Amino acid sequence: MIWLTIGLAAVISMAALWYVVWPLLNPAPAPLMVEDDRLTELMAQKDTVLKGIKDLEFDYQVGKMTEEDFNRFNQRLRRQAVGLIQQIEQLAPAISDLDEQVEMLINRKHKVKREQATNGHAKETAPASLEDQMEAMVSRQRTVQVTQGAPAPVASAASEAAGFCTECGFPLAAQHKFCASCGSPVAVPASVANA
Repeated sequence: MIWLTIGLAAVISMAALWYVVWPLLNPAPAPLMVEDDRLTELMAQKDTVLKGIKDLEFDYQVGKMTEEDFNRFNQRLRRQAVGLIQQIEQLAPAISDLDEQVEMLINRKHKVKREQATNGHAKETAPASLEDQMEAMVSRQRTVQVTQGAPAPVASAASEAAGFCTECGFPLAAQHKFCASCGSPVAVPASVANA
């Protein structure tokens, strides 16, 4: 009976050891998980700020705060939301294009289904199904993002002329009207204001 217990413990120990050592001996590359932590963090912050705006509007409608307090907090939250959205667009400009393309394909699919329902028979408008087209488009976009990495911001004379936020020191682009970091309004340079 003791030998059976020792043998069973040895088999379990060898299985556990093999489970731990196998990834080190496996010549295949480990699966690459591509996730932009900064983009994920910005999306979470944006969702939190948008929820705060909705809660603020509800509190004002219920009568929990004065109009002056509502306007002050509402402006601050909206500036933060605009700043976060600008940062998200800088990190992932291709995502918005991809979303538009997916929406277009979904609308086409719904149109095809409506036509099939009205005509009473099924017909395929293209050799490949819309699901295959959407899947191919998403996989191409993922491949481009993995091979190219995150797009680097393009520095130009106009963006360098914009300067830094007077509140927090965050670098500003020329087209920004609000700081992407703290949400404070950007002071317009005198040369731009006079032009």
